[in-house]
Amino acid sequence: MYRWFLALRWLVTRPINLLGVLAITVGVWALIVVVSIFSGYLTEIGRHLQSSTSDATVVRLPDDASFASYAAILARDANVADLAPRIVWQGLVHPLGAQTATAPKPAGMAELGAPTPFVSILGVDFAKEQRVSGIADWVRGIAEPGLRVADAAQPLAPLGALPAVLLGRQRLADSGAPRGERVKLTLGRLVHGRDGEALDFHDPEFAVAGAFESNFAAFDGFNVFVDIAALREQLLVDGARIPADWCNEIAIRLVDPSRADETVERLRNLLESNRPPHGPSLLVRTWADANQAQISNVSHQRGLLKLVLLVIMVVAAFQVYATMSMTVAEKQHDIGILTALGARRGGVLVLFLATGVSIALVGAALGVGLGCLTAVQLDDFNTLMRASFGIDLFPVRVYNLKRVPYELDPVWIGQVAGTAIALGALVTAIPAWRAARHDPAVSLRND
Repeated sequence: MYRWFLALRWLVTRPINLLGVLAITVGVWALIVVVSIFSGYLTEIGRHLQSSTSDATVVRLPDDASFASYAAILARDANVADLAPRIVWQGLVHPLGAQTATAPKPAGMAELGAPTPFVSILGVDFAKEQRVSGIADWVRGIAEPGLRVADAAQPLAPLGALPAVLLGRQRLADSGAPRGERVKLTLGRLVHGRDGEALDFHDPEFAVAGAFESNFAAFDGFNVFVDIAALREQLLVDGARIPADWCNEIAIRLVDPSRADETVERLRNLLESNRPPHGPSLLVRTWADANQAQISNVSHQRGLLKLVLLVIMVVAAFQVYATMSMTVAEKQHDIGILTALGARRGGVLVLFLATGVSIALVGAALGVGLGCLTAVQLDDFNTLMRASFGIDLFPVRVYNLKRVPYELDPVWIGQVAGTAIALGALVTAIPAWRAARHDPAVSLRND
């Protein structure tokens, strides 16, 4: 009984123990807050990428690909809910109106989606596309009257004699082009002539129908939407019109997205078994496969931060070690008295272990509580700091997020708390063992 009584007494009567508690608290707090924010950001960006890419896509379609024929094959799989054709083409976009006679000023580094003229031109059938991606919400989500499309149900309907184009909200706001403004899209394609293949350019004019915003700045900044039929009209292959339902990508919405990997494998085998002789092999990929580089980048950064923050935990463990070593040095006289009164070495060992583990337990508990509270309230605190002092702790505009994301993982929180307690016990065991091996005669020889 004396062991626990003395451990508690030494814990609360020695102010230096607060340093050990504080060190453990800071280490646990930092690991929970930073990893929770990065996990939330990874989940949020994954949701945005899935919405912009669709659950799965078929790419590398041949030049004579017919959407109807491929759709009939893909629809045989029970997990395929909807399909939509796309034409993905590279090009340039140039405003032509009087209000945009001068080039727009470049956006700062804090603003993704800078108005570079290089874009991916996405030709879509809006009626089908809204069933496989979030394009309908992207169009309806624009609040500014000057940027919002006139008819959200048909945003890609022609404006007079010109086909319509949808630009990212930031691009359109930076350019200052009003709705209905003329823009030129420069399209390039290879043509075959007597001198071999040559790169031919075509500069059709489109009219700005309005803006879209997908909550993924990189996607909004480097993609524009046009009607797939209008884009087909502008693409010629050796002077012949492209087939009426030609596309070079097919977007797929799945009934159960959690089974995307196995579904993609089945679709790949299905397309391969129906591939014509000498036809190209098609690539079927999930949204995660299509955006693997971006997802891996964020995940890699999170892993590196875990390693960096673990250093804080190691420093906290050394702080506990130093505190307990000082306790052993100061309590040598008490150790001698306890041993002389019949205390065994095991009892002295448990006494100091209980003191050190208590420091780790209190620090871990405070760190977990403060870490979870900080992660939940960080967005409100960031908003307050930005409004009051102009300090942006987490610039959501950089990541084009509505609020500071977070995701509290109980497994990770348990691992952090368990590691803190285990480190506390490990570093306490050394001075505790030294105290248990102490000769009481040395401590009491001057008494």
